Amino acid sequence: MIGRRDARIPMLLLWLGLAATSARAQIPDDEGRGGAPQQPERLIQMFLDHATAELNLTVDQRSGLEVALRETMARRAELSRAQFQLRRQIGETLANPASGNDEFSRLSEASLALKRREVELLQWQQQRLAGVLTPRQALRFMLLQERLAQRIEAMRRERARF
Repeated sequence: MIGRRDARIPMLLLWLGLAATSARAQIPDDEGRGGAPQQPERLIQMFLDHATAELNLTVDQRSGLEVALRETMARRAELSRAQFQLRRQIGETLANPASGNDEFSRLSEASLALKRREVELLQWQQQRLAGVLTPRQALRFMLLQERLAQRIEAMRRERARF
């Protein structure tokens, strides 16, 4: 769990979207709400510093984790865009009384396909981590991501209350 030593990590992960081991954690659009844009490189390095300390990584492991992290972020961003588009299409279809069953069936299949892609991304990430980290470190990294995802979700719920 994150200690008080670095309370910036949750905000970092909001941008990174790393916590999204599932579609539960989405990246909020702070820029669209007047928030200041983040500094991606600085945030990535902060996360890597945190992971390095938590997992006791070597220099080579940190370097490999950074490559895997960037690749995962790119794939996750593309998946998030597809999920957003699908949610938009579902909303439009539900709002249109003339939408037929064939359209609902198509959207249902598309939703299942995105869920499969999400699982495939998780499997791909695990394979990438296995090439960089020990099995213990890889599992700890995934647990770290999940705990951070839970924290981010709690922050999002709290933010939505205001």
